[in-house]
Amino acid sequence: MTNFCLPWLGGMLLWSSCTVFHTMPLEVLRTGEARLRPETGKVAWLYRHFKYTGDTLQHYYRDGETLRKGKETVTLDSLLAEHCLTAAARALQQNGVAVESVFFPFDMMPRVTGDQLTPLPPSLVQKMARPAGADLLMVLETFSWFYSRFPGESLSHDAGEVALAGIWAIYDGHSGKITETRSMVDTLYWTGDHGASGGEALKLPPRLPALEMAAATFGENYARRFYPGWMTVDRLLVIPPTEEFRQAAEYAVNQEWDKATAIWQRYSADRFGRMAVSARYNLALAAETQDQLDNALHWITRADDLARLYRNKKETTMTGQYRQILESRLQEIRKMESWEK
Repeated sequence: MTNFCLPWLGGMLLWSSCTVFHTMPLEVLRTGEARLRPETGKVAWLYRHFKYTGDTLQHYYRDGETLRKGKETVTLDSLLAEHCLTAAARALQQNGVAVESVFFPFDMMPRVTGDQLTPLPPSLVQKMARPAGADLLMVLETFSWFYSRFPGESLSHDAGEVALAGIWAIYDGHSGKITETRSMVDTLYWTGDHGASGGEALKLPPRLPALEMAAATFGENYARRFYPGWMTVDRLLVIPPTEEFRQAAEYAVNQEWDKATAIWQRYSADRFGRMAVSARYNLALAAETQDQLDNALHWITRADDLARLYRNKKETTMTGQYRQILESRLQEIRKMESWEK
């Protein structure tokens, strides 16, 4: 499925004697990367509390060019693990992936430092999962973070960021065996710029609230792997220097796809040469905006095949990349449909 977002053309295009390209944002369905077993009823969540030997900065932060030590009185490991795991569990339940969640105490596992992370013993997994009635044990094996604050100078605004890294693992609660591991890195940014009214600059969150928000987002982003959602992508509209293609572009921007498609259809025959490549490319875009992925792949394949005959590197790169994108989307959609059967 696809939602189309209208951009403002801003005078539409600066015309020249060359083919020009217009970026059009498109909302497309993001399928889940992975799937939990359909019979999964209860998921148990655990923070393993493993730290790599080189992970020594969790109690420090960057203030401009200075490394400072935080003055928090809470146990950051347990606090941030709680925000992370509860956010991940909530996202799964809200999207119908897991029926029920149970949490082991976030400080239950003793801190272990080492150079190599090995899976939990199956017997230990079973010992924890069975009393909890958990089908799966989802484990945040290791979790690291670092907060940085960059004071603004002169007319610039303060900025901040939290860099995060972690390793997730899924264990079968019945066999105790590990079924998946996933490494993740992420960075959240804040900018203390002015609001739309141009008033007082926004205040950056202090270090601890920023870490809590970042940890929750980290958990939500991990959970997104298991359910579909929407994301915005950019697509190109190809506009050769002819009046009809310019008119078709205006139709497309105004979502008058039938009128735009009628023009591109007229130029899609082989006899129009490289102009047919552009027409077929745009027909693929039109089909994608209407969720006709098979038709979109049909047109981009024809565009790609014709572009290769003319051996124009720019055109073959453009058509080849779009062809790969559509093939990947179609494969993901079919995989998701097979899961639902």
